[in-house]
Amino acid sequence: MEIIRSSRNAAIRRLLTLRNNRRRRAEGAVLVDGARETLRAIESGLTLRAFYEPVNASGDTLIDVDGIEAARQHASEVGVHRGVSTELFAKICYGDAQQRCVAEFAATDDCVTNMGPPPPGVILVLDRVEKPGNIGAVFRTADAAGVAAVLLCDCPSDRFNSNAIRSSLGAVFTVPSGSGTQAEVNEYLSRYVDDVYSMRVEGASSFYDADLRADRVAVILGSEADGLGDRWLHFGQTTAASQSDSSSLENDSRLIQAVKLPMAGRVDSLNVSVSAAIVAFEAVRQRH
Repeated sequence: MEIIRSSRNAAIRRLLTLRNNRRRRAEGAVLVDGARETLRAIESGLTLRAFYEPVNASGDTLIDVDGIEAARQHASEVGVHRGVSTELFAKICYGDAQQRCVAEFAATDDCVTNMGPPPPGVILVLDRVEKPGNIGAVFRTADAAGVAAVLLCDCPSDRFNSNAIRSSLGAVFTVPSGSGTQAEVNEYLSRYVDDVYSMRVEGASSFYDADLRADRVAVILGSEADGLGDRWLHFGQTTAASQSDSSSLENDSRLIQAVKLPMAGRVDSLNVSVSAAIVAFEAVRQRH
């Protein structure tokens, strides 16, 4: 195991630059903090590029948590196991550095156009959701509820954001997912999905009246600030034109059923991750 104690080390300097999400995506990298999350990334088949953990002055490792031994063994086998002094490690770790490790993986292509058909079940579509913590929370729920897939549509953040990985507890590596533009996600839904619902405050019917028992059914949830607006009124059209322009709709377009969550208070909406949890487990209730 290589021991690093200087902030001038090339690997450390590169790692710090990868904390910038734009640079990370340009480099095709994924940074994972924590042994449990690292192990889930390894088990998902991602290629490990580097593995860092804190060591004391004698070079002894300090972490003793579930999953760390398996992660260490894999890192040693591929020759990328590195120890870092505790002072330096605190600078490279996202969040609390105690009992954590940092791993760099090669990112996989998650473009929705390259996804095959999802398994039967409910598909959650997150439209323009901005906060990576919310994206991660949705993946965590999706893993627990056995959601077939999560699709990110025009989202500013990606599932490999450090905050998304952390809030998902590594579920971003366990749930099938893809990202794309509205046109790309629309094409995927039209190819593989039987029914599509959209969650809207102004929806005409209750979400609990929706039938989520079709072989594959998708539910679209909008951004925290703007909801869905005039997006996702139809799906299945063959053109890439805006779905809000009714003149561009082809004959094969289908109406998306707008539904709402019945709410008794003055607040008219929930956090998108909470809404996604309600959707996912209502699907579980209906299907089982």
